[in-house]
Formats: sequence, C-alpha cells, structure tokens
Amino acid sequence: MAGMLVLLGSKVWAEPLVVYTENYPPFSFTGADRTVLGSATAKVRQILDAAEVEYTIRLLPWARAMRMARSDSNALIFSLVRTPKREERFDWLAPIAESSFYLQARADDMRVFTPETIRSGIYSGSCIANDLACEFFLWAGMPPENVIPVHISLTGDYQMVIAGRADLYISDMSVSVALRRAKGIDTSLTKPVMKLGGKAGYYLAAGKQVPQSVRDKIKSAHARLVSLDVYKVVPEQTPSK
Repeated sequence: MAGMLVLLGSKVWAEPLVVYTENYPPFSFTGADRTVLGSATAKVRQILDAAEVEYTIRLLPWARAMRMARSDSNALIFSLVRTPKREERFDWLAPIAESSFYLQARADDMRVFTPETIRSGIYSGSCIANDLACEFFLWAGMPPENVIPVHISLTGDYQMVIAGRADLYISDMSVSVALRRAKGIDTSLTKPVMKLGGKAGYYLAAGKQVPQSVRDKIKSAHARLVSLDVYKVVPEQTPSK
C-alpha cells in the first residue's frame, strides 16, 4: 500500500490511518491468524486500498472505538449506523452494508407485537448499555422506564429475553444469527417479530477532526469504485421462512 502524504497548507501530514470497529460478525471478526475479517471489513479494505492510503484495522469494544473515532485526527470507524442523532457528528465516507433491524422475542411468545403495543408500555426491552439498540427502543416508542440496559457484551440482551427478564431485544438479522452461532446458541430460540422503520445503513465514517483532504480522498476512491461498477454494499438480510 502506498504511504499517505497529504498537504495541509504548508504542513505535510503523513500519519497512517487507524480504522476502528468491534467484534460484530459477520461484518467484522478476528480470523485464526488474528487478521480482521468479515463482509464489512472487506468493503472497507477495498475502499482504502483504492484510495492508496496506509492503514491498520483494529477491533475494540464499541464504546472505546467511538471515543477514538471522535478524538484522533487519524481515526476512522465502521460499521457505524447512520442515524439522525449522529448525522452532524461524523462525515459519512461510504456506505458498506444495508441494515435490517428487527425486534426479537422468544420463539414461543405468541403475543402481538405492533407499534401500538410497543408504545403502550406493556412490553420491556433489553439492550447492551450504550449500544444503539437502546436508542432504537426509544425511537420505536417504548417508554424509557421499560428499556433495560445490560453490561454483558454481545449477547446480554438476548440472554435477558431467553431468561424471561425482558420481552424483546433488537438486532440486525445477519448479526443476530452470526452472534448466536459464534456462541454456540440455538438460533431457533428467538424469532423476529417486527421490523423497525427507516433505512439507516452501516457506514465507514470519520470524525470532523480528521483532515478534510483525507476524507475527500477516501470519498473520491469510493465514488470511483462505484462508477466502475466494482463496488456493491453488503445487501440487507431478511428473516428466513
């Protein structure tokens, strides 16, 4: 890969990029040789290789990855879900995957889940503390007092539902299946009961502190790949019948 050399006025900026994400299969995970793999990771590598920038990809807990992405001048982040609350905080460099977020319940739960019943307050929802799913529950209209944050990463929300301590959790379909399989959990124990509205999508993004010339270089590389018809976002996953 070519080294990055960016002119900022009279100053030369040649700091390699560090691209942060979390363990989030199938989008990003660590392979047997400690290399970061995954469908979203492959898209990010395609864009950054086309931009001819020097970079490394690191997996961190999500809260730490977000802190680094919002403070360091050489930091990027993926798979970041694009939401109205985040819109002005980041520069959205390139879409990497479509999203398909669903409310999930126990497979044997036969109750009716609709926007109206969610807003009524008769159900509770579990989410990983500081995760976007907590915000999603509020967008869906669930009363704040019914949203239960947990601090067990990756599957704590799922475990709360299985244990009967919460009625619902929220997950992207492809991520939900991949995480359960990775933990050796039977994926048939829960089911999707309601798709969340809106089309957020996962992105490669940068904080506004990253030099504009660097951000523009990456955006241009993405646009070039799209124009050549060699770049496609990872498609949305839907529940299997």
